[in-house]
Amino acid sequence: MKTITITSVPGYNEWRKASRECLAQAISPENIIWQTSESIQDDLFGHPEEIIAAPKGQMKHTIPKSILMLFKYALCHRNASRFALCYRVLWRVIFENKNLIQLKTDQDIMQLVTLAKAVKRDAYKMSAFLRFREVNHDGQEHFIAWYEPEHFSLEIKLDFFQTRFKNMRWSILTPYRAAHWDTEKLVLEDNPDPSVCPDEDRIEKYWLTYYTNIFNPARIKKSAMLSSMPKKYWKNMPETALIDDMIRNSDARARKMITDGNKR
Repeated sequence: MKTITITSVPGYNEWRKASRECLAQAISPENIIWQTSESIQDDLFGHPEEIIAAPKGQMKHTIPKSILMLFKYALCHRNASRFALCYRVLWRVIFENKNLIQLKTDQDIMQLVTLAKAVKRDAYKMSAFLRFREVNHDGQEHFIAWYEPEHFSLEIKLDFFQTRFKNMRWSILTPYRAAHWDTEKLVLEDNPDPSVCPDEDRIEKYWLTYYTNIFNPARIKKSAMLSSMPKKYWKNMPETALIDDMIRNSDARARKMITDGNKR
């Protein structure tokens, strides 16, 4: 029995290297124990498709891009069994069925897709709910955001933030890792200090005023709002401090809108 401890987060590169070695030695999934530790190291994804090396004289294995993309997302999940699951699928694709991913009712594929979808949703919410606050750093504008993803989703969204805010100096801090962008290069930092993120900034009051003014009390659907924006994300979103009062006063505001409309 072989024991492999993954010490990095999310762990993709480390898992890939260990899987490559296990495949080369023809170690089947049931003969591997995958473990994780609390230590954190920098870890970014490699190319979208790769060749798994084998010992000299043995065939190399080409892994379909679609499978690698599922691994990329699934390995960002917090589920501790993700490494064993991905290796089991990898083994089966190579030695049992290269079209395994097409078997939608296969238990391993179903679980892999479930993990991947959860991470994709988590990554999307980061782009939707993350809020930057401005600070002055060495005489220059710098924007900082603190965000608490459910999974290890920061790396998934870095291309988005680099493209969307290409000319802005920013830092995104999460409990496990921070990303710092200076308009030219990206630097990752483990275990960032959340206290460097300010509680408010100079433009926040204008944003809150804007949010209050565009709020339509006649169209409020609290259950739908909570479904798309669960309360666990509210503490890091400045505008959510206004929601309870706006909901509480929505009936009165709606009646006033009707009355004002009838006067015209």
